[in-house]
Amino acid sequence: MGFVYVNIQVGNQDGGDMIDIPNVLVDTGSAHTVLPASLLSELHVEPKDVVRVEFPGQGEVEWGVGQANIRIAGHRQTWACPVYFCPEEEYLLGATTLETFGLMVDPVETGLMRKPVRARPI
Repeated sequence: MGFVYVNIQVGNQDGGDMIDIPNVLVDTGSAHTVLPASLLSELHVEPKDVVRVEFPGQGEVEWGVGQANIRIAGHRQTWACPVYFCPEEEYLLGATTLETFGLMVDPVETGLMRKPVRARPI
């Protein structure tokens, strides 16, 4: 299976313009979406907390975490999703965002597809 990239739009939860971001890597191994802190600052998205992020062999750093509105190309809905404030130009769409949208990676078409909703009796 190859890499999956999608176009997204990102904006502030309070409204306003959304910024188009092409070719964002879908990273199912990342819990949350990672976007540049400079971009989130430009959108007036503020961190609500600080988390420690550990990089193998490089130690820990602290990143802000907050929420931004995200729209994935081809889907009409916009959802508030957790975002990590990366100090560099990193663009990753994480598993939590995929779950929020009810999407999963389609390994055959190398894209995203609707995730089946599974329920069980209570």
